[in-house]
Amino acid sequence: MNDEIIEVPQHLSFEKTIDFINSFASIRKESNYIFDFNKTKIIDPFSLLFVSQELEIFKKNNFSSTFHARNFSHLTYPAHMGFFKSFGLDFGNEPGEAKGSDTYCPIQVLKVQDIKKEAKDSYVNPGVVLDNYAEGISNILTQNKSNIVTNVLRYSMREILRNITEHSRSEKFSFCAQYLPTKEKVTFAVLDNGIGLKKSLSDNPKLSLENNLEALLWGIKPGVSGKVYPGQKRKPKGEWANSGYGLYMTSEICKKGGSFFISSGNKGILLTHKEQREFDIETHGTAVCLDIDLSSIYELDTMLKELGDNIPKNVFLLPSKSTMDKNTK
Repeated sequence: MNDEIIEVPQHLSFEKTIDFINSFASIRKESNYIFDFNKTKIIDPFSLLFVSQELEIFKKNNFSSTFHARNFSHLTYPAHMGFFKSFGLDFGNEPGEAKGSDTYCPIQVLKVQDIKKEAKDSYVNPGVVLDNYAEGISNILTQNKSNIVTNVLRYSMREILRNITEHSRSEKFSFCAQYLPTKEKVTFAVLDNGIGLKKSLSDNPKLSLENNLEALLWGIKPGVSGKVYPGQKRKPKGEWANSGYGLYMTSEICKKGGSFFISSGNKGILLTHKEQREFDIETHGTAVCLDIDLSSIYELDTMLKELGDNIPKNVFLLPSKSTMDKNTK
């Protein structure tokens, strides 16, 4: 066997990243792999997380081979964000080492057990701990310039982190964020190593899901959860009992001029106010990317009320497509 040189794309941004990750499946078995970053210029937050995890997994799946990277010294921003050390290359910062600034939050890795322990020690719900993390990220990106913007970002980020902690059975998750002042846009990317959305929703007896695409489409509907569902005898109570609404509310906020992406298993979907697109993408866990247009958001309470008012009355009672198909046979 010979060396296999893998050229990393010039722009690692969303679709280019998906194509790059999908290409791993067709890479032939070799004794040595060389990842060449010579042409790479841009790596966005989603790609920082996704590519670093997939490179780490690719290395584990080919444990008998050796791995090298070359021509990466010019990528100082990804190195500062913790990208390279995320997959074992000794260049730049460790995830969480950099403090961030008013335009970015570097890669951070959190353990779910640490969050639950902190909540237990403080006698609070884990949602409170995650809300503190979300508030910190929002304040870094907005520098407290606008309470309206900060509150919406805080809510959106918190709900995604809550969803991971409550449903994914993940040991850890990573996230990073970036603010682009010229576009008035914030990107927040999160990646966990949990059981995936389909398996998580399988706890809901009202759903019968045949594939990952069905799971994604149902996962972003309001009131759909593996832990809370119609007819349930003992439902969670209290301030943090609104399980099943986080993905829906957040995706609708993102659709106001931005976009919402989620992938799990072998499928992903991208939602904007204009369209819904489907992707083939292998995800080891669940990935979420929020693109929020700051110019299109307004008071959080008003936004949430409007979204709540638009929820169909019978949305919680609808059977899944596969269930309907079985009932008609």
